Amino acid sequence: MFDKNSIVKIFFCGDFCSKPSTAPIKVSDELKELIQSCDIKVVNFEVPLKPEDANLPPQERERFFQNDDTPNFLRGLGFNLFQLANNHAYDWGDEGYKKTKAILGDDAFGAGTYEEAYKVKVVEVNGVKIGFLAVCFAAYTGVFNDVMNHEGLGCAYINDLKVNHVIANAKKDVNYLFVLPHDGIEYIDIPMPETIARYRDFIDWGADAVIGTHPHCPQGWEEYKSKPIFYSLGNFLFNSKEGYDYRAWNRPHWYEGLCVLMTIKNGQLSWEVVNTRNVDNVGLVVDHEDARNKHNESICRYLSDKDSYNNYLSKVCEDLGTKELSIIDRTFHSHSLKQCTIILLKGWWNKIQKKCITNDYLLQRLLLHDQRRHLLMWTMKMNKNRKTK
Repeated sequence: MFDKNSIVKIFFCGDFCSKPSTAPIKVSDELKELIQSCDIKVVNFEVPLKPEDANLPPQERERFFQNDDTPNFLRGLGFNLFQLANNHAYDWGDEGYKKTKAILGDDAFGAGTYEEAYKVKVVEVNGVKIGFLAVCFAAYTGVFNDVMNHEGLGCAYINDLKVNHVIANAKKDVNYLFVLPHDGIEYIDIPMPETIARYRDFIDWGADAVIGTHPHCPQGWEEYKSKPIFYSLGNFLFNSKEGYDYRAWNRPHWYEGLCVLMTIKNGQLSWEVVNTRNVDNVGLVVDHEDARNKHNESICRYLSDKDSYNNYLSKVCEDLGTKELSIIDRTFHSHSLKQCTIILLKGWWNKIQKKCITNDYLLQRLLLHDQRRHLLMWTMKMNKNRKTK
């Protein structure tokens, strides 16, 4: 029986990955107390644990993994729900997922068999039933993005229409439902128009809030139909390198995270945003700098001001979209005689070595990832508009 007088607090944070041991990482008392004051604490466990004696075929992109001490570190902070629906969930194949799931147990959700991936995780606290549904973009591997194939292991595909019905049906059984999408364009601080539309769609189908991850930097948030949508919480802490001294110098918001404290009280949902910072890969603190609040205001303003948003989107397309366009350009457009000769020689060499000449990782990644494909289309559209003016 739903008790409207009950109080439930839920803590959400963004992506977590630590390849080196978590032992040196110090978390401020202020942040610890905030996390531990909540009943449910949710973290995106972005990268799997590495299985012993992994025997996987080579691939172009690096396979990430977390240190084996990461689960205990996060549990020690108080985390009790681990979101697994992300583009790295199967970096180490089925065995990596199985090891991760075995250690995290029933506290992990968002991946597994088709039925497990699309299942809403339900937690009951103080008589309030709360559901969590995690979904992911069509990653290069590990997502059920083929509507005809439901075999093996994977994560729920964000644009599968089945997701809409999962949300609608779940709302019949839970008092509150949170959708946790892992999607968007990395390293930019606004969502794409299609991301905005899809996340609002989740609210239309019955979600009480949407909490996004993946872009590795905070993005804006808004209220839609009086319900919150956070487009990206950014990184809680993400270190996929061997040591602690690497710095993502060309990603200005990599070390900044958003945490959201949701409170259910008197049958109402309220929320508070907390800025956090990763200090040199060995520290996590609450960030009280005024500059962070001003930046938050500026990125949220894009979502409420159409002209500002369109101008910024144009800049994003100019900076990133042209890079995506070059992937298509080198694949399909005409080339110089020298380029044609090189392509021909490479083609014959690959044929002699019996390599698949169409196994183009960058092109497949671009075509599979809906948001990257949309970025390309917006870039082409804007370039066309510029030429016609």
